[in-house]
Amino acid sequence: MLLKLDNIGKIYNSNDLLTIGIRGVNLELDYNEFVTIEGESGSGKSTLLNVIGANDTYEEGELYFNGNETSHYSSQEWEQYREKNIATIFQDFNIIENLTVLENVELALLRYDDIKLRREKAKELIKKVGLIKQINQRGSKLSGGEKQRTVIARALAKDSPIILADEPTGNLDVKASMEVAALLKEVSKDKLVIVVTHNPEFFVKYATRRIRVFDGKISEDKIITKPQDNSDIVSDENINPSRFHDLKNIFHIGLLNYKSRPKFTIMMTFALFVCSITLFIILSYFSQSLIKPVTIDLDGAGVSGKVIVSSEEPMSQNDLDIIAGNSNAGFVLFDRSLSEFTISIPKQGNMLRSCDVICIYDPYKYPLKRGNAVLEMPKSLERDSDVVKDTFLKADVGIERIDAKFTLDKENIYMYLSYDDLVSNGKQIMAINSTIRINHEDAVVYKFVKNSSLQRGEINILNSLYYKSKGKEVLFNFKADKTYKIINDTEHTKDVQGMIIEMNSEDYEEMFAIPDRVLQSTLYYSSDKLAAESINKLNDGFMGMLSNRQIYVSKAGVVFTTNVLLYFALIIISILFGLLIVVIFMRSVKIYQADFAVYRTLGISRKVSSRSLYIQMALIYLPTMLLLPIVSLIATVFPGSTMQIITIGNYFFIELIIFLIVEAVAVEFNKNINSQSIRKSLKRGSK
Repeated sequence: MLLKLDNIGKIYNSNDLLTIGIRGVNLELDYNEFVTIEGESGSGKSTLLNVIGANDTYEEGELYFNGNETSHYSSQEWEQYREKNIATIFQDFNIIENLTVLENVELALLRYDDIKLRREKAKELIKKVGLIKQINQRGSKLSGGEKQRTVIARALAKDSPIILADEPTGNLDVKASMEVAALLKEVSKDKLVIVVTHNPEFFVKYATRRIRVFDGKISEDKIITKPQDNSDIVSDENINPSRFHDLKNIFHIGLLNYKSRPKFTIMMTFALFVCSITLFIILSYFSQSLIKPVTIDLDGAGVSGKVIVSSEEPMSQNDLDIIAGNSNAGFVLFDRSLSEFTISIPKQGNMLRSCDVICIYDPYKYPLKRGNAVLEMPKSLERDSDVVKDTFLKADVGIERIDAKFTLDKENIYMYLSYDDLVSNGKQIMAINSTIRINHEDAVVYKFVKNSSLQRGEINILNSLYYKSKGKEVLFNFKADKTYKIINDTEHTKDVQGMIIEMNSEDYEEMFAIPDRVLQSTLYYSSDKLAAESINKLNDGFMGMLSNRQIYVSKAGVVFTTNVLLYFALIIISILFGLLIVVIFMRSVKIYQADFAVYRTLGISRKVSSRSLYIQMALIYLPTMLLLPIVSLIATVFPGSTMQIITIGNYFFIELIIFLIVEAVAVEFNKNINSQSIRKSLKRGSK
């Protein structure tokens, strides 16, 4: 006996309200039977079919399969039972509408490792049910009769001993219903076919047995034709799945899910992409505006191999030369103030923004000749490079050529200068765009020039924007040890737009003279290692420090505490943001609920279907991994942008958040779908 139901009962519990689905059902069913189950709506017909097909549980009695009890079955054993023994045809078709006819049928053939063999068998069955012309059409494009034929082909593909059909003609016209009935009879040989129907007239000439259900009980069980002997029925399938059989199916179903709903996939991918960009902007804002460094370089630029030499008493150039010789320094610069200083350039013309240019001497990075300089600036500010270069070239400070280089990983602008230019005109370069106080207001001075007709302490202002400043006394911030009197403020020149100061030659030389003795000088070595070793060789009375040595900022403890709180705030914001996206995505991903229930009716294990969702989510997530660095690069080079290319740490932090979002969606979906019966999943997933 293939199937035996002994006093089977099914009870539903809905909000503590118990309802009897079926009770006291006793049936013996065998191969070669074509059984119709009839009865009024709500009488328990579909419940009986769901219990036989393991789409729902039973609470009373015993279900025997091939003489073996099933009440002790685990969820995994019920999966195996459905996989090997049950093929189901539904009234609502439960075809996966976003897959083609071929793909739908192939889902029932996943027991075969050979993809080519799987496809051949699917095509044979599709041809058998008369759908070869529709083989590559999506399920959504099929008529009701074509959908039902597809489901029948899928049921046949399982080659199961039991075929269950729940109202297979309920949504079809008369012609299609008669065709489906005949098709079911044709495939019933050597199988047990059970059909639940409200339209017995379509099956009356095919049925070998008729069962009527009333109020959850069997009210009639009539054998019309005795089934043939089944002793010679032997399965000819000999399937030996490979070691990676489940893994292949996981990837196969995951890819099918991914491509089956392109609109959903694009929407999810776009949403994750927007999430990643949002996090990128937040992190950029945090790092640039909120997160302050606890330690900084002793010098702002922190040139490698640079040593700052300090002395208790002012040192001379000769003192520095002796120290350099004893410590094998490669280069020296007597006045430390010339080794690094900043020139501010206000926004003008078509500039994107005002900027600060850090002027540096770094002989090992750029061994420059007199008159040559190198400008390094962010790619996003490339449009401003001509203005920056002109600021130095037109200041008459000895710089004749500037080579511009554009970077993606720096936000600052650097001007690398030669030793000769710094020694000859370093102070003049430092004075570019310095300020002068006129009439209690500060004005920007572009450059200084000599005028032999002026007396000491006298100046002329060219290109003045101030009204009646003649006769006023002014003070320069560049060297605030002396006041000067304005003799003339009416002259203008078209060569330079900025303010020009003319002064007596002696005043000029005095203002820009390099001191004979200084308290700090700089030495340069080819590496930090050699520079560190040289510090121990300094003469008594001299102290050396690496320019890139890290020192704590003022109130470092407060800064550190603030940073920690900000990082916690960032993490909390990211988690809340992620949870919000998870909730939104969970609502969207429920469109797959019916599909996953169908997988289970086809005997596809929970492990395979559940893990396939992780593959699908990973494929949706993958573009963010590729696109985020590209967007970061675009943001970095976008004109006027202050963003730097994303750091490795921030990249992995963002990708981790996005990954957790998609995996949380997959976990929650699998939890929901696996916690309920197939019957409930199909009902909730139906449209």
